[in-house]
Amino acid sequence: MLNAARADTWVFRDTLRPNGHDRSMAAKRGDGRKCGLTRQNMFGDGDAFVRCMQTYGWELDHIVPDQSARYIDPDSGMSCQNIGGVAVCDPPQGTVKYYDPDQGLNCTRTGLVSICLNFWDRSIRYWHREQ
Repeated sequence: MLNAARADTWVFRDTLRPNGHDRSMAAKRGDGRKCGLTRQNMFGDGDAFVRCMQTYGWELDHIVPDQSARYIDPDSGMSCQNIGGVAVCDPPQGTVKYYDPDQGLNCTRTGLVSICLNFWDRSIRYWHREQ
């Protein structure tokens, strides 16, 4: 596995497979270095790197997004990641509790559904349940 500049993990597979066996990770890294891979397993131009790796018999199989770069958007409770100055957001995995500063409300989001309540709303509902 090799890392992209965004810290995503780019996984390459061996297309040559000499004698039916994948070449070693050392061979993959060596070819990666020939294509501009740094000692930190980073590279700048993804398209050029992929083209270069193809000349050595490696094909981009898939990209694993860096989950550590994700954050919960305080306004929506969505799971977001900045990509080139733009935030791309998806529904979070599981349930997320957050505070919406624009509305001044405590919120809970599960998937696409978000519910925001202020303290006054909850106290009224609680009072009505006791009656």
